[in-house]
This record gives sequence, C-alpha cells and structure tokens, in this order.
Amino acid sequence: MNQQIKTLFKSVTVIFLLFSLAACSPTGDDTPNVVAPPTASTATSDFPYAFDKVATNTWVMHGPIGLPSPKNKGFMNNPGIVKTSAGLVVIDPGSTVHVGNNVLAEIKKVSQLPVVTVFNTHIHGDHWLANQAIKQAYPEAKIYGHTEMLAEIENGEGENWVTLMETMTEGASKGTIVVGPDNAVNNNNVIKVGDTQFKIHHTGTAHTKTDIMIEVAENSVVFLGDNVLALRIGRMVDGTFQGNISAIKTILESNTKTYVPGHGLTGGPAMVENYLNYLTLIYEAAQQAFEDDLDSSDVISITKQTTTAYKDWSGYADELGPHGAQAYSEVEAAEF
Repeated sequence: MNQQIKTLFKSVTVIFLLFSLAACSPTGDDTPNVVAPPTASTATSDFPYAFDKVATNTWVMHGPIGLPSPKNKGFMNNPGIVKTSAGLVVIDPGSTVHVGNNVLAEIKKVSQLPVVTVFNTHIHGDHWLANQAIKQAYPEAKIYGHTEMLAEIENGEGENWVTLMETMTEGASKGTIVVGPDNAVNNNNVIKVGDTQFKIHHTGTAHTKTDIMIEVAENSVVFLGDNVLALRIGRMVDGTFQGNISAIKTILESNTKTYVPGHGLTGGPAMVENYLNYLTLIYEAAQQAFEDDLDSSDVISITKQTTTAYKDWSGYADELGPHGAQAYSEVEAAEF
C-alpha cells in the first residue's frame, strides 16, 4: 500500500461507521410499527434489500451493518424515496454505481415513475456516490447538496471517497466516478417537486459541516442524514458535539412524526431524543471534568457511570474514550 493510500486511510476511514438496526417507524397512524428487515420474498440473494414504506408516499431501504467490504460491495446506508406528482425524489442513493443500479431496480418495484430529483445529505461518499447510476438512468434529474459539500467535492474529496471505496471493497466498486450535486442548497431553502415541498435544514457544523436535513411536511417525515444514528455510537471527528446537539434540538421542533436516520431503522421522536441524550451526557461529563480541573482522560470515568443505558450500543466501548476527549476539547475551547 503506497503512502497516499496510507494517508487516506488515516484521515478518512474514521468516518465510516458500523451501524446497528433499531427503533420503530411510524406509518399511517399514530402508533409506531416495527420496520422489519426485508425478507427473501422481497429481495434477491444478490442484493437482499428492499424498500419499506415508512409514511405516506415515503419508502426507505434500511442498509446493512458493517464497513464497506467485498461482501457488501460498499452498501451501508439508508436510501429513501418520496413519490410526488412530478416523479420520484431519492435521498442518498448509496455508495457506488453498482449499489445505485440495485437501488434503482428496487425503486421500480415501488413505482414506475421517473426519478426527477436527488438530495445528498452530506459529504460522506457512502451516501452519494451512487448519484452516477441515477444520472445514467435519468440524465435530467437534479441533484441537490449543501454549498459546503459542493466546495469539498471541488477540492477533491469526492475522488478521495472513490479511492477509499475501491480499496475497502477490493475493487468491487470499480467503475464508480464522482457525480456530485449540481444544485446548491442552504438552510430554509424549499425545493418544490410537483405537489410536494422539501424544506432544507442546515444549522452549521453538526455531524459534518456539509449536513442537510430534509423535511417533507406533507408526509410528516424528516431525513436526518448522519446527524442521528439508531442504537449506534458513531465517530464525531468531522463534527462537533455542540453543533450536533443543536441540530437535533432544532429538527425536533418540527414536531415531525417519522424520522429517517442515515443508518439504522426509521423511528419516531423517541429514537431521535435517545441519540440526543447520549450526546448531551458526553458533553455534560466533559464540562464536569473541566470544572473539577480534571484531564480529558478523566472524562471516561464519568461517562461510564452516566451512559450505562448505552453500554450495549454498537461502538460504545470503542468510542466512549474518544468522544469524551473531543467533548473536553470543545468545552476547553469554549472557555478561552
């Protein structure tokens, strides 16, 4: 492995996460219904994932657990579709052109309408490199992403993700090229597609500085990107605890019924609040350690007591220490 790839792994692989499937998904009434993983009757053995209806005119394909690999061919996120009077809107189509083609095949099982619009929630390539497949099938489709995402792609981050994906899948993603958003959006922009409006929420740096959350008020759905995870403790190296906490609090004010995390099963407000609570406990522990004149390494002794409810979450043991140290740095920076 050459030095370029080694450097790339060191700086970028930290943002890949293992995600656990959990929580519930509201559908047509006020009672959440469990969203079960697709069965053999709804998906093929080559791509055993299908779309689950989570709300009116809204479907989500809940992706697998695990890092990109030769086995999963890089697929790991939650592509979503919303049906409008003008056609289909896709949110985060996936990680490679091959994944995108499989996602498109499953979309056709839901609706024969064309894909007219795509939203990319943030810069992490496991969510958007499948744009290539969308554009090949529907050249006129508009792709939207935050202005900072477009800037990062312009500066080469998309190529970094193509290289990383090909390396981690041992060539299974080969043929994927960078097809980024061709339309920039920012906070409070509203994109109307047929009879449906898509409101953009961007509160600053949260999971990354490129995050958008997409609210579909007509269906009472918000696509959260990776600002919220379901039963998974993820890395925070591209974001901030304060920013992520603020973003979640803001989106909860929408009083939406159905929330779609970037990874893990769709759920209601309780799923979102649970992740918010974890982030808050970590930050409060860092504040306590700082006020008690302790070192950043001491935060973990506090969080081990305050976050016991999360000890069975995937990634808890690995991330608790780094999270405490990062939160301590944020608290320290806020004081000076």
